[in-house]
Amino acid sequence: MRYVFGQPGGEVVDLIQALHAHGIEFILTGHESTAAFMAGTTGRLTGVPGVCLATLGPGACNLVLGVASAFLDRDPLLAFSARTATSRIRISNKQNIPLNDVFTPICKWSVAMDGAASSQIIRDALEIACTPPRGPVYLSVPSDLAGVHDEPDLSGPLPPPPQPQLNEESFNAIVTTLNAARKPLGVIGIAMNASRDYMAVRRFFEATAIPYVITSQAKGIGDSNGKYFLGNVLSTAGEFPITRWLQESDCILGVGFDPVESSRAWHFEAPVCSIADGPTGFDQYQPQLECIGNVGVLVDRLRETYCGSIDWKDAAIADLRREVDDSIRPDVSCTEIGVSPYHLIVQLRSLLPENAIVTGDVGAHKFVLGQKWTAPRPGTFLISNGLSSMGYGPASAIAAAMICPDQPVVCITGDGAFAMMVQELETVRRIGAAPLFVVLCDKSLSIIKQAQLAKRLPPRGVDFLPVDWARVAEGFGVRGESAGTLDEVQIYVESWLRQREPMVLAVALDETLYKGLRYG
Repeated sequence: MRYVFGQPGGEVVDLIQALHAHGIEFILTGHESTAAFMAGTTGRLTGVPGVCLATLGPGACNLVLGVASAFLDRDPLLAFSARTATSRIRISNKQNIPLNDVFTPICKWSVAMDGAASSQIIRDALEIACTPPRGPVYLSVPSDLAGVHDEPDLSGPLPPPPQPQLNEESFNAIVTTLNAARKPLGVIGIAMNASRDYMAVRRFFEATAIPYVITSQAKGIGDSNGKYFLGNVLSTAGEFPITRWLQESDCILGVGFDPVESSRAWHFEAPVCSIADGPTGFDQYQPQLECIGNVGVLVDRLRETYCGSIDWKDAAIADLRREVDDSIRPDVSCTEIGVSPYHLIVQLRSLLPENAIVTGDVGAHKFVLGQKWTAPRPGTFLISNGLSSMGYGPASAIAAAMICPDQPVVCITGDGAFAMMVQELETVRRIGAAPLFVVLCDKSLSIIKQAQLAKRLPPRGVDFLPVDWARVAEGFGVRGESAGTLDEVQIYVESWLRQREPMVLAVALDETLYKGLRYG
């Protein structure tokens, strides 16, 4: 643990000093939600829970967005805040709200610390955050106890999260069902240890010839260039042709599939056999068969036992991929208004090296990014698809640039989302990070406009005035550039790759060139 992200308050200054004394740097962010997003990104990239810190009252409430994102995006995180002093909790209601009750619905555990057994509580919090499904833990500290010393008991490393006992009967039932299926399809998701398991997942689909799809947040786990890859699903453009195949399948094999990414019905309507590192059922959705454990080990065993016969044809797979691409690719790459988001994303992928980390935000561009971006391995494509939080992209990029300083980090965000996080350009400059923020400027919340148009409603409350984001960046002391063509985009991206300084590249988009978008 190297960093704690947050906004200080008088109630937590002793805690910040204690962090410094133990070699942990407190990173000031422009807003507490940024701190929580950055902590979640740290947890996702490292596997070690990221940490954010806020004061009581409004500071803690501002953490909610990022903590809720970690809860539904399955990122391990510890969120600390002050709470009203024990000596005043019954006599003053100024800034006194039941914070533990606020955080309980969006955390795996919400604990009110009282100065006793603090070390053990933190050890428990770390273990809970890392146990699948991974997620946040909230800890409130009374302001009059923040400076109290507890007897430390952190002498040894934390043990790994306990591994569930493999249910051989469930595994054998999945083997039988999969071998009997004539039209099996794989759905690769996030419910696994991605960095450990992804090569086994790729081996499985290459060896069995079972077609597969990858959820948006799981990019990099499956091979997007594989022979049997159909496309990306869940918050992606052009996914409806793929949905037809999922509906036709007689066995959907969920390999880490977590329905937290899905607003669709196909996983509820079809028989799903789930292999994951934790339970994936939710309310009325329960897999037909489920085997919980080390996903890499399980798919290796499944590969060795697979002897099914598949009716899907290679030519049909190729036809489907063409259909998906045709449904989202506009006829022109640029107009007088701006560039096509499809062609911009394809160009950025061709310009950036394979080891680049790309963070995406929420908006119309996310749907194209979700379908067209290819990630060579886990940890190189970061989005929020469980909560789908606007503003995630810039904050995540800043954290990634800190955690992985030797890799190029690029945020692809819309102008609506960037406006929510623009204050963090000061954070970037202060900490010396060097991400590239590609701001897609169409002066609109385009995906919401699509929802209005689909209902034959006039666009209301979705358009805003143009902002010169390049000049705004310069006001923060960050390089800012504007581009209206793909050639200009190439010039500025190549310049950034050579110089590696923080930069905002505002790209004019023509929103009429979005294709294949369906909201909801």
